[in-house]
Amino acid sequence: MQRGRELSLYTDGAARGNPGPAAIGYAIFDSAGKLVERDAKTVGRRTNNEAEYEALLWGLERAAARSRGKVRACMDSQLVVRQLRGEYRISEDRLRLYANQVLERVGEFESVEFIHVPRENPRIEMVDELVNEALDREES
Repeated sequence: MQRGRELSLYTDGAARGNPGPAAIGYAIFDSAGKLVERDAKTVGRRTNNEAEYEALLWGLERAAARSRGKVRACMDSQLVVRQLRGEYRISEDRLRLYANQVLERVGEFESVEFIHVPRENPRIEMVDELVNEALDREES
């Protein structure tokens, strides 16, 4: 594990139904843009927002195993990004607990920047595909 190494983390969570069966996924890229790790798994019954937060927590956990440097945490959930930046108030207790867990984990890194990216971003599309494959496996 390297202290100064920069990583880009892409996360996605999805629930079929809201709430419903949910899955989370992540992909980690090094500073040269090379994919270094990716995964997805089901997490039971969640709302979409809960799945988005859980995906971010899992992704940060995996990123911490590789580096404690700078992390660009990219996701297509504008709500989660704005809540974590302090731009939106978190009114739901469940989501506030998730946000607090994320903010605790942020302290393990030199810095973490939360970035909203469009759903059409190729890296988010890849993670979304992993999440949907995990949900499909669970349903079959």
